[in-house]
Amino acid sequence: MKKGFLLRKPAPKTASTSSTTQVTPTPAKESPPFDRFHDIIIAFVAVLAKENPESFGGIMAPDLTLLDQFYYNNRNQIVPLDKLSQTVDSNDCYPPMAQFFATLLNILFWTKRIKHVFS
Repeated sequence: MKKGFLLRKPAPKTASTSSTTQVTPTPAKESPPFDRFHDIIIAFVAVLAKENPESFGGIMAPDLTLLDQFYYNNRNQIVPLDKLSQTVDSNDCYPPMAQFFATLLNILFWTKRIKHVFS
């Protein structure tokens, strides 16, 4: 090590401040929220239901408990039904199935393979 590299004098003392600002540390690479694409997904499902009401509207859930289990397993990625009902017409599509397709799309957006594209 070179001579004189280390400081020989202590750093001057700084005046104290009365600031009460608190800093909350966050990780440098924080994961984006799962609801990031809800508006895009809802618009897509609404257009799909509007343009294909015969095929999209004819899909019914055989057992709603299966949908409930699916939603429980993926509770962080559910696209809310109240947001869907504002855009998707219930005459064009069965609302629980619209929510299922929207949530499935949201899950697909967040798979590890394509997650890096959007974050």
